[in-house]
Amino acid sequence: MTVPRKSLWKRFKFWVGVWLGGVLIRLFFFLSRNEVVGKENYLNPLQEGRSVILALWHGQMLGPIYNLRDTGIYAMVGYHRDAEMIARVMKRLGYKLIRGSSRDRGNKAMEESIRVMEKPGKTLAITCDGPIGPYRKVKPGVGVIAQKTDAVVVPMATNGSRKKVITTSWDKFYLHLPFGRNRIVYGEPIYPEDFTGADKIREM
Repeated sequence: MTVPRKSLWKRFKFWVGVWLGGVLIRLFFFLSRNEVVGKENYLNPLQEGRSVILALWHGQMLGPIYNLRDTGIYAMVGYHRDAEMIARVMKRLGYKLIRGSSRDRGNKAMEESIRVMEKPGKTLAITCDGPIGPYRKVKPGVGVIAQKTDAVVVPMATNGSRKKVITTSWDKFYLHLPFGRNRIVYGEPIYPEDFTGADKIREM
């Protein structure tokens, strides 16, 4: 069976994009000054034997992805068109993936996340306003997983002095450009018994 030339070209562009995405994330942050604030808020619960959910915003995911590369943590990634490339890039950067979102195969992703996070000392990164927004509105999945597994929620946020919004979609997704200053912040841990939803995460 002959694969149509158009399909081959599409696959080629996809895999070039995956390779380039991983290279550029490493390179752009390497060429910048990166300040990490409050990482003990993440590490201390792990040392206590707790599992941790890192709650980040969809449009700000590149800073956390870079900071946590090659650590083997889990990340929940959906199945929509852009997510497939993000998933492949993250896998190249050392992440383990749980596939699914509130829009597609969410129940399966939730069950797998709970199964993983019931074990002590695990980490799961979730874009808590994804995959379709609204912008910075926390979806209920973070709280459900935390309360069912006794995991600690640690909000994350990032900003940069040189950045460019590269999408017209709801999430205002931006790329950190080289030769800038980036700040990656780990917020105060939120224990499941104190988790009330969006307020403490939205402050980040």
